Amino acid sequence: MRRLLHFTICILLLSPVAAFAGEVIDGVIATVNRKPVLQSDWDDAVRYEALMQEKPLRNVTAADRADALRRLIDRRLLEIQMTDPNYLAPSREEVRANLAKLRDQIPTAKTEQGWEKLITAYGFSQREMEANVRREMQMMNFIEVRLRPNVHVQPEEVEAYYRTQVLPDMEKAGIKVVTLQEVEPKIRELLVQHHMDELLDAWLHNLRQQAEIQNLKPLPPLTSAGEHGVAGGN
Repeated sequence: MRRLLHFTICILLLSPVAAFAGEVIDGVIATVNRKPVLQSDWDDAVRYEALMQEKPLRNVTAADRADALRRLIDRRLLEIQMTDPNYLAPSREEVRANLAKLRDQIPTAKTEQGWEKLITAYGFSQREMEANVRREMQMMNFIEVRLRPNVHVQPEEVEAYYRTQVLPDMEKAGIKVVTLQEVEPKIRELLVQHHMDELLDAWLHNLRQQAEIQNLKPLPPLTSAGEHGVAGGN
């Protein structure tokens, strides 16, 4: 899941580039339970997602922007569930450690000069990047606390996954077969994450049904990338 909303009434879905360069007119593009989602929020979300995917801004499509808006609205729905805006927020040290891991995954971002050049190209400062990572980590912490206790993976489910997925994959790859006991923790966690995704989808569906959401501009259909993407995402 990603964040921020940007909507000034017309311009963005019709002209994606205009929001990234030149003047940006901020305004309300949607409301979630009468709370505004801004054009600037949306643009930030689109640029951040593009950076995470290492996708040039010129290649961002109207469908990409629409999906980012949906994820932003979903994030707002979840944020409403947190009565304290600092609930489960990571420390500055945790944010910076997470950001360092992110940089390690991007070859051009490993030096300070390369990192600064990269984030500047997407319109971010170091402080803004830390704020984005902080929000993302906080949301992941919130989802973890709310959903993990409701997931119960049975031993039979782990064994079935091992026999139907892991064993065939190892045999096909021609690698040494490991025992169920050796991979059981990894399989269990994978299944936990899968069930948490299912619970998140259901939770967001219910929140959407109960919320008052107003889009001030019609959005195109969902892309094949999926609907929520709140947990990130990454």
